Amino acid sequence: MFIRAVQIKINSAGSTYGFECKFDSGLNIIKGNNSSGKSTFVNTLLYGLGLEELVGAKGEKTLTSAVRDEFTISGRKHKIDESAVLVEVSNKEGKVVTFRRPLKNEKKSTKLVEVFECSMLREPPAELPKPKALYLHDSGAAKYEEGYLRYLETFLGMELPRVQSSTGDLVHLYPQVVAAALFIEQKRGWTDYIANIPFYKILGAPTRVVQYLLGLDNFALEEKKAITEAEISKIQTSWGYAYHDLQSFAQPLGISVRNIPRLLTSDFQRGDASLWMKINGEEKPLSNVTILKRDEWHALEDKKSEGTTSSSPETVQLLNAETAKLEALTRRYERVSAEARLRNSSLTEFRQLLEQAESDIRKNKTTRKLLQLGAEDDLSIAESRCPTCNSPVSDTLMQEIEGIESMDLQANIDYLEAQISMLRRQIAGLDFSYQESLTTQRQLEVSIVEQREYVVALRNSIVKSDNTLEADIRKQLMLEREINNYIAAENRLSKFLERASGLLERLLEAEKAKKDMPSDLYSASDRTKIRLLEQNFRANAQSFNYASVDVREVTIHPGTLMPALGDLTLREILLKSAHSESSASDFVRLIWAFLIAIYQTSATRQYGGNHPGILLFDEPGQHSMSQDSQKGLVQTFSGTSALQSIVAASFDESPAVFAAVTHGSKFHLIELPEKIIQPLEHDGAL
Repeated sequence: MFIRAVQIKINSAGSTYGFECKFDSGLNIIKGNNSSGKSTFVNTLLYGLGLEELVGAKGEKTLTSAVRDEFTISGRKHKIDESAVLVEVSNKEGKVVTFRRPLKNEKKSTKLVEVFECSMLREPPAELPKPKALYLHDSGAAKYEEGYLRYLETFLGMELPRVQSSTGDLVHLYPQVVAAALFIEQKRGWTDYIANIPFYKILGAPTRVVQYLLGLDNFALEEKKAITEAEISKIQTSWGYAYHDLQSFAQPLGISVRNIPRLLTSDFQRGDASLWMKINGEEKPLSNVTILKRDEWHALEDKKSEGTTSSSPETVQLLNAETAKLEALTRRYERVSAEARLRNSSLTEFRQLLEQAESDIRKNKTTRKLLQLGAEDDLSIAESRCPTCNSPVSDTLMQEIEGIESMDLQANIDYLEAQISMLRRQIAGLDFSYQESLTTQRQLEVSIVEQREYVVALRNSIVKSDNTLEADIRKQLMLEREINNYIAAENRLSKFLERASGLLERLLEAEKAKKDMPSDLYSASDRTKIRLLEQNFRANAQSFNYASVDVREVTIHPGTLMPALGDLTLREILLKSAHSESSASDFVRLIWAFLIAIYQTSATRQYGGNHPGILLFDEPGQHSMSQDSQKGLVQTFSGTSALQSIVAASFDESPAVFAAVTHGSKFHLIELPEKIIQPLEHDGAL
């Protein structure tokens, strides 16, 4: 990221005022007295980039009144009618854009950021293109293409990961969070290593920022771990369904399942699983029970073969009745199946309609939001194009029909909301009916199989009958059903065990993958980068004359990635020890050393970090910082040409101090006037 130029534009009583400056690559020094508006300029620059949360809040209220209410020139106060800030930046591909954001404007909200995809300050074109209207500080600003944060992230080529929040959810590592390690403001910015991270419930936010800027593999490893844990959870869910299915079949039949745990474990043995049943008060393996039932069935069959045979009208009547039941079940099954197919087809269609309607309403609401923010002159709706499909629609979103008044944007949103509400109700009702159909379908499938077996058995038995035939037939039919149920239970156990083998294999593989992951989720490359960060940090601290402790004892803690003595961050241990307590300026030296070391490590060619290549320090010479230390900082920045560094400082308002601190360094000087807001030639357009 390279800031090319900044311009503050103000209209007051028909005259134009403001301030503008250009930046170079390498070191830029913004020099101004304490009352010149130096911090006002820095904070307005951050505001122009949509990063004013680093200063402590959202919106224009983070800025002083000199850019939004009134300013003073030569003792005379000027009331501000309108004002805006423009920031021209380029990315690593050299593409240039200019962000324009209102500071004060009755027609435009400060949540509106307009992007001109060209240079407006350094090489303005003869004719400016229409700006792209984006919104900030509202839901979806980091997600949707109309959101400013998404645009900024894409423009800068940042691929920000999702990280764990304090509520257990995954949240985006927003650009403002990362920017807290790049733009260090005057007050709170020098109170901690990365002090001004906006609160987004991100767990260990400073550590996450360092991990991202260094380009560590831990995000990929964490994702791999999450995928592995999801795989284990999926395996256990599949196991649970299979276990429940087996139990649901066995328990109603009085069959108990042994040696199958509710949760799959790596020591599960297929051969130990078995089915048992209590017969006459004694537990027996189900296979033995099946043999006993078969012996009983054959005894009845032998008895029938010994007696006389004759036809039995009752048996024939029973066969006819059971056959009619089977036919009725089959017809009902076909009807229910047809209903299920129809409902499933309708569900698919309604869900597609709902998805389209939700997409349409989001686009229309975003258009309404941007219109309310004041971007009416630049939106597609004002250009007779639909925000949903980009097709010509005059000033409406609906097709014009002669004699019928078309809906406007709000009416279209109301219509879509009504459609979405109706579709959701229909989908809920259809889904309930569809699930009912599937349940009935499955119940009918079981009933049809049992009924068909019963009818076949009756047909086989009807060829012979005697006085005891009917009772024996009924007994045999009951035995056949029991035997078939037991065989079915054994088959279900076999299928369960076949499935269990696959699940066990997947579980062992997933647990091995999890075990093989480094406990801290850092790869060998990550550890190399962390060691390099430590080396860079120590070298920087020494060059800045850090003296409170022996810097060779300071490490980068592998858990927090912050400078530490032992297991405590360096600042914490110093606060607890009266004998070794560091001065505040010494701690600021550590902050310099640490933030610059992050860039140095990220910029090491073979490691490929994610640092955008910019650092801004506002008044780094806090707490009576020595000139030698400030000189060390300036020389470090001056010698790092690939980094765009910006230092805003007063240098004790002393030309001698400034000369001493900058002696021998190469830099681009931006010297502020006595008061930053001065008459300025601009076109008056905001």
